[in-house]
Amino acid sequence: CLAPRIRGRVGQPRCLITEEQLQFLLSFNFTVQQIADILGVSRRTVTQRLRQHNITIRGRYSNMTNAELDERVIDLVHGNDELGPDAVRARLFGEGIVVQRRRVRQSLLRTNPAGAALRAMSHRLHRRKYRVAGPNSLWHLDGNHKLIRWRIVIHGGIDGFSRMIVFLQASNNNRSSTVMEQFVQAVDQFGVPSRVRCDHGGENNAVCLFMDVFEGQIERLWRDVWNGLSNVYHSLFTLLEQDGILDINSETHLWALQYVYMPRIDRDLQHFVNQWNHHGLRTTRYMSPYRMFVRGCLRLQSQNLTERVAVPANTFAVEPGRLQELQHRVDPLAGSRDRMGVDLLQEVLSFLLS
Repeated sequence: CLAPRIRGRVGQPRCLITEEQLQFLLSFNFTVQQIADILGVSRRTVTQRLRQHNITIRGRYSNMTNAELDERVIDLVHGNDELGPDAVRARLFGEGIVVQRRRVRQSLLRTNPAGAALRAMSHRLHRRKYRVAGPNSLWHLDGNHKLIRWRIVIHGGIDGFSRMIVFLQASNNNRSSTVMEQFVQAVDQFGVPSRVRCDHGGENNAVCLFMDVFEGQIERLWRDVWNGLSNVYHSLFTLLEQDGILDINSETHLWALQYVYMPRIDRDLQHFVNQWNHHGLRTTRYMSPYRMFVRGCLRLQSQNLTERVAVPANTFAVEPGRLQELQHRVDPLAGSRDRMGVDLLQEVLSFLLS
């Protein structure tokens, strides 16, 4: 029990539950029953303390109009029919916007009825049963090579207990030092895992030395990364090749592509991480990975090789002075979303080839 008890002169000891505790747990979207389970008290006790501190659950929902919600949903989805109500609601929650699921579902039906129909016809994935002792007991690490044709690799790590993403980042190489850097940053934020499981790729060697295969969790993550954003960039880059804008045999073209799109991919990956970590999991009674991780940590508190996939290094280089001028002229994250960075890529290529 996390709630200490205060003994009085008569009656049962009173549970001490502070306003800060309640606000903290509500910030992760825990329900009243889940808060009661975490604190080791009854649902009625939590309800009484909420009333005592003038905290309302309904007051946490956004009062934005349907028109405002539709506009935000269109911006988040941006032509990706694979994103459903739970994914969109999780992305909104990651931005601090709490909206009922029914409102998000209705918004998607209004703004993209065809996408809703396609998702309804898709097959549900059957997950295998999987058990891990607690948070940071086991992390899964892997690299995703869906964009390898354009020398872009996405490295990711996921906590096996909660399925929370601990890191997810795009790189223009597949070196073990790159994975190690991302791993250390994740350790700094979430703590050191007891064990790590990786695929057999050599890019994970440094992590294995630092720590001195079952990959179902991370492989499921890659499926959702593809549906969430990779498919959009894969289709866009393929179209750029077909239209003659991009030549993958040119080091200059590949450098320009990575200059414009790597920051965009990383930005979208961070949006995806927020979405994933805040979306409800059907197999955990719709508790999100973030809530699973926090609840697990609180429970623990109350108890006492060479790279298999080689990414060629880009031999094209820009002089520091020219690079500074380019950075001043072109911001990779600027421009209209409708253009998807194509105008920026053309501007960078024009600058480099002039």
